[in-house]
Amino acid sequence: MKRNIVENIAVIIPSYKEEKNIFTLIDAISEAVPDSKIIVVDDSPKEYIGKIKFLLKKKKNIEIIFRYKKLGRGSAVLHGFNEAFKDKRIKYFFEIDSDLAHNPNEISRFIDKMEKGRHDVVIGSRYVKGGKTINIVLYRVILSRMINLFLRFWLNIKINDFTGGFRMYNGKSIEFLCKSKIKSKGFITLSETLYLLHRKGFKIAEAPITVSMKKKGKSNVNARELFRSLFFILSMRIDSFLNNLSLR
Repeated sequence: MKRNIVENIAVIIPSYKEEKNIFTLIDAISEAVPDSKIIVVDDSPKEYIGKIKFLLKKKKNIEIIFRYKKLGRGSAVLHGFNEAFKDKRIKYFFEIDSDLAHNPNEISRFIDKMEKGRHDVVIGSRYVKGGKTINIVLYRVILSRMINLFLRFWLNIKINDFTGGFRMYNGKSIEFLCKSKIKSKGFITLSETLYLLHRKGFKIAEAPITVSMKKKGKSNVNARELFRSLFFILSMRIDSFLNNLSLR
């Protein structure tokens, strides 16, 4: 990857009680895209952040934002985007999960996809040719596929992986998101932002990635949040439909 491209990259990492994984991920990002700007937005309670503070201050090109309470993955990513957007050198904006599910070595694949197709957003997808999941129990794969098929139908966007947290955006799409009124705060923000970008006419594509099961710790998404998120998506689409009717 060309050096000038690497220097124009910001990587946003939303984090919550991921002190067992965050350092491994940051090392992997620094190796894959050296000189990129890394912004960690951490929602862990105060008792979790002492070690993170100590270790991260030794690393270059890393900014960490402590919020001290769980405000949601989507909220954390948007916070990071707003911070990264202040740096006018940044051309590419990534978000990546903090639990080692994604491989930073695949970042170059996103850049190639965006530049060759002149896309505004590139989504890392498990469900396109070349994409796959490993070390993940079958019921979670089935549940994920069902949710994504529903979202594809309900939101009417020809995308296969709405819930993956490994994505790349150009400056125009980030500026739009930073100015938008995003209503959700959790992981379902991934779907809300995609819906808003699609409606605004941004060009969206998918790049194949491999997703592996969380290495350490446990998932931060529970059944309650899942059902709350699905209800939000249902109401969001209905509200959009009703607003369109009122404008006619």
